[in-house]
Amino acid sequence: MDTEILLSANTHSNGPGHPESPDRLDTLRTLFLRLSHTGPIKLSIFTDSKTHTETDSFFRIYEKVHSREYLSKLLLHQVPPGTIIPLDPDTGLSNGSRKAILSCGESVDFLLRRRLDGGGVSFLAERPPGHHALRDRAMGFCLVNHTAALAHNIHQTDPDSRVAVLDFDVHHGNGTEDSLRGLDRCLFISTHQYPFYPGTGSEKNNRSDADGSGVLNLPLPEGTDDEDYRKVLREKILPRLEKFRPTDLIVSAGFDGHRDDPLGGWLLTEEIYSDIGRSLLSVECRFIASVLEGGYNLTALSRSVEAYLSGIGRPFQSPRSY
Repeated sequence: MDTEILLSANTHSNGPGHPESPDRLDTLRTLFLRLSHTGPIKLSIFTDSKTHTETDSFFRIYEKVHSREYLSKLLLHQVPPGTIIPLDPDTGLSNGSRKAILSCGESVDFLLRRRLDGGGVSFLAERPPGHHALRDRAMGFCLVNHTAALAHNIHQTDPDSRVAVLDFDVHHGNGTEDSLRGLDRCLFISTHQYPFYPGTGSEKNNRSDADGSGVLNLPLPEGTDDEDYRKVLREKILPRLEKFRPTDLIVSAGFDGHRDDPLGGWLLTEEIYSDIGRSLLSVECRFIASVLEGGYNLTALSRSVEAYLSGIGRPFQSPRSY
């Protein structure tokens, strides 16, 4: 079971000085190229969304999560170069946003086809991130929800699938939880700092059906460290995944819980991300896809992603481009 790294177009901007910047993917691209030369990853690069085929695929994939009116607004809005149109206090639409989200659509489509070809382990490095995006609006740096789109498309195309979504970003994946609510044979698990932005993710919405499906919010306080997280992983997350027995595991992989990250209040180190990856690899399922969410200190982001891949990854071939 090979692991595949997908790198989407890095053309979206929220404006100068914004923490969710193109530097994030530039840093990870440098990491992936270095790792590809030493053997541990296989790199697929998606940078050229330019035909109606990509637009059709984008709508097909994301309409299960967002309204067509909202998606059309994102794709059709003409944004002059150098201009940022604010969609919420933290999230902008730029001249390059259309290309970026179409590229994300290509990457998600590739993941869905890879699943049909036998599954495996994949990591999608894309921006903007997605787990705060709601059905009809952008939120918290996010335009469209890639994780929820993967889960919905798998669920629709494979009636026997059992999809688990784990979100370990320091911020609660409110958009993902909203999108997956009521979906049959689906489990949503989130660990997040609480109380904290976006103010959701208490335990009041938790639900455990007989087969383990439902919602498991695990709010954790400011100052949570590696040992605290290890305990939650061992005592809460893995037992629930084992009970649910997923065929597919989708991960909202946010690395802003690192102690050096400017936007979180946890004290995690790279070591816990390696532990998370290794633990998830032990879950018996046909397909594991991780999708980049937060992580805003560039050094910590690179080290954390490398550590996560060391836990969940497999040996690789050389990179190739599409």
